[in-house]
Parts: sequence; structure tokens; C-alpha cells
Amino acid sequence: MAGVAGVKSIPVEGGGQLAAAFMRLGLVDRIEWFRAPIVLGGDGIPAIGSTGLAKLADAPKFERTSVVTLGRDLHESYALRARSE
Repeated sequence: MAGVAGVKSIPVEGGGQLAAAFMRLGLVDRIEWFRAPIVLGGDGIPAIGSTGLAKLADAPKFERTSVVTLGRDLHESYALRARSE
């Protein structure tokens, strides 16, 4: 994506609805994901809200580029795969 007014990237952290909005607009090319070894189930807050996908094939595809262990947690980095893949 070409930068506007010199801006080439913006870190976004603001909850599942904001994350979903950026996904819907195709503005996400990298994900930094932190995971802990606990299960919250339906009582947890979703990391990403509804993206409004009509088909699974329409979902953006990411490739994991790194995994770092931080104590008992994981920090995973993902990059958007090329659209033709």
C-alpha cells in the first residue's frame, strides 16, 4: 500500500471491533499476536469481531513469520500472503 503524506504504517490496537474494521477494509498486512496458555471460551472478549465474510475463501490469508516464547506465553508474527496464493 502506498503511503499517504509519508505515512507507511500505523500500529492499531483497540479491540475486536476496530481490528475487524481494518480487516474488512483490507488495511491489515501484518499481525502481532500474543497468546497465553489459558482457555476462556465464550466468556472471553473476541480478539477480532465480525469481518462479514460471505465465503471462507474470501478471508485474508496470513503466513506466520516468527514465534517467540515469552515465559509461558507466545508472541507470533504474521504477514499477509500475496493475493494470488
